[in-house]
Amino acid sequence: MRAHAVTTEHVSVQVSQHDSARQRVKGQFIVLRNDQVKLYPVEIRYSWPSELDLMAQLAGLRLRHRWGGWTRGEFNGASQKHISVYERY
Repeated sequence: MRAHAVTTEHVSVQVSQHDSARQRVKGQFIVLRNDQVKLYPVEIRYSWPSELDLMAQLAGLRLRHRWGGWTRGEFNGASQKHISVYERY
């Protein structure tokens, strides 16, 4: 659970569950305002870089660049995100 905004007019929080075996994250973005509660559901399935590389290869693409973020820093085991650029063979 993570609070995004807490003001005198509203509160917004995010609640999520991570299923690492299925590579899925399921959650709700919840907004509380006066007498209203609004729910914004989210469900994603993520892929590891090696899986993306295989899917790209099967589609006739190869990895051209992989960076650890938008500033083109090194991608390594400590990276929390990546930018991958593929090209046609």
